[in-house]
Amino acid sequence: MKAKKIIIKGKVHDVGYRLFLLSEAESLFIENFNARNVVVDEEQHLVALIGAPEEKINRFTNFVQSNYPPDASVLAVEVEDYTEKVRSIESFRQSFMVSQTAKLVQVWERLGGKIRGNENEIQKI
Repeated sequence: MKAKKIIIKGKVHDVGYRLFLLSEAESLFIENFNARNVVVDEEQHLVALIGAPEEKINRFTNFVQSNYPPDASVLAVEVEDYTEKVRSIESFRQSFMVSQTAKLVQVWERLGGKIRGNENEIQKI
């Protein structure tokens, strides 16, 4: 199994990019995947790590180089060999969903929202 590090530069934060990449990795049955937003010299970067057989890596990197979320503005995509271990896609998915849920809760609390109702009706108080 090989591994690659993909660095995507441009407007890549807060546009659903990590979920976009996760969805493609899952569709290709990629075993190992990680993605994180970073800021380098005040520029937005998304760093994705992928560990899979070479053919799957090639398909994924081809996808990443030509497909972007609608609100993203990509300036560059760099692909490098990666020699460290890449976490399992299941581990990434679980921690990603927890972090996204935490963001939703924070936004809801800032809006002063409370939920009341049952499965058929949810309303803001």
